[in-house]
Amino acid sequence: MLEVRGLHTHYGRAEILSDVSLAVGRGEVAALLGRNGAGKSTTLKSIMGLVRVSKGEILFAGQSIRHRRPFEICRSGLGYVPEDRRIFTDLTVEENLDVARQPPRADAPTWTLERIFELFPNLAERRGSSARAMSGGEQQMLTVARTLMGNPRAILLDEPSEGLAPVIVEQMARTLQELKSAGVTVLLSEQNLHFAGLIATQAIIIEKGRIRYAGAMEAIAKDEALHAAYLTV
Repeated sequence: MLEVRGLHTHYGRAEILSDVSLAVGRGEVAALLGRNGAGKSTTLKSIMGLVRVSKGEILFAGQSIRHRRPFEICRSGLGYVPEDRRIFTDLTVEENLDVARQPPRADAPTWTLERIFELFPNLAERRGSSARAMSGGEQQMLTVARTLMGNPRAILLDEPSEGLAPVIVEQMARTLQELKSAGVTVLLSEQNLHFAGLIATQAIIIEKGRIRYAGAMEAIAKDEALHAAYLTV
């Protein structure tokens, strides 16, 4: 569903990503792991066209999207949940969801307000409330829900568990498991290894802008050397 080949990304003269390659299959959940500053967020932003790629190829559903603009990538069925959420705080929960609505896709789950509220009962209770008045966890749920209203075939999530209470982290994990069951492809950047282990089958470790490991998520827990080299602070 999503493939990145030999990606290089620069901020000015500084090379942030160097020869990054990864692949995520249809309906698979993959976790992009690494320390702060390793290149996780830049990888997602490069895929979405939010930062300029210097070299490499990005394929989504078999089509090159490297030179497309972010809104064109979104319309092709690739959703993006940013780390800083970016909800419309002056709008209600329901209005935030309405503005993200896109037509149904033949090869993706169709999300309606009713289905969204079944998946996120907290949002159903707050559907007429201002998004500004919501907790951080509720805002994170709203950001994911808003992305789903675009009926994506795949979504990129940037640090979805960051700053959330443990009970909300568990709820977010259950939500992503349901998305996986619905056939949505997910690539998430994450530092919380426990959270990633609850939902991901594939692990990709990035350090200093280079991929250092790609393999089964369950193998990560047993590899102390890998932890020490790339994941521990």
